Amino acid sequence: MLATPRAVKRLRPEECRSAASMAAWRAREHLAGRALLRLLLAEVAGEEDARAPVVPEPNGRPRLPDCQNTGVSISHSGPYAAAAVATGLDVGVDAQVPRPPSAALLRRCCAPGTAARLANLPSERAALAFAQVWTVQEACVKARGTGLSGAPWRVRADPDGQAGTWGALHWRRPPWHDAVGAEPVALACAFGPPEAHPAHLVAASHGRPDPESRAS
Repeated sequence: MLATPRAVKRLRPEECRSAASMAAWRAREHLAGRALLRLLLAEVAGEEDARAPVVPEPNGRPRLPDCQNTGVSISHSGPYAAAAVATGLDVGVDAQVPRPPSAALLRRCCAPGTAARLANLPSERAALAFAQVWTVQEACVKARGTGLSGAPWRVRADPDGQAGTWGALHWRRPPWHDAVGAEPVALACAFGPPEAHPAHLVAASHGRPDPESRAS
C-alpha cells in the first residue's frame, strides 16, 4: 500500500529538494516520514490536504499552514518511520529503537522507583523499558510543540503502562505487531486540546525507507 506511485507522487518538490541535500540514510528517513504522513492525511482529510505544504514551527513541530485545525507529527528511529494526524487536536508521535540508557539518563527521565527497577534489569530489557518511557515523554512534548526545551523528563510514564495523561494531553501506545526477526521498537502517541478524543490515526512502517518506493 505504501510503495505505490500515487504515494510517492504526493511528495512535494521542496521535500525532494531537501532530501537531495541530505546524506542518503537521512534522505530515506525524510522522504519516508513525509510520504507516510501524506498517506494518513489522504485518509483523514482528503487528497487536497495530503498534497499541501508542511512547514516547521520555530521549535521544529510540523504544521499545515493551510489547515491549522489538523495536527501532524513525524518520527524516525533506525529502520522505522511513524506519523500521526489528528483533526481538531495537537498530536505528537515518537518511535525509538531501544538503546541501553546510562544511569544518569535513568535518574533524569524516570521516577526514582522506576529508575531503580530498570537499573536492575538485564541490558536489553532495560533498553526497551526505557524506550517505552522516553517515547511517551517525546510524544507529549512534540504534541506541545516544545521539543527538548519542554523538558520531556518531567512527563512521568510507567514503561508497562498502555495509556495515561500529562496535563491536558492524553497518551497511548498504538497497537504494534512485531515482524519475525524485526528490530524491537517502542512507539507512543500523545494528543490534546481542544478535545482529547482518540479521533486520530497513527501509522508506523518497518524497513529502511526507499525514497523511490515507500512512504513514511
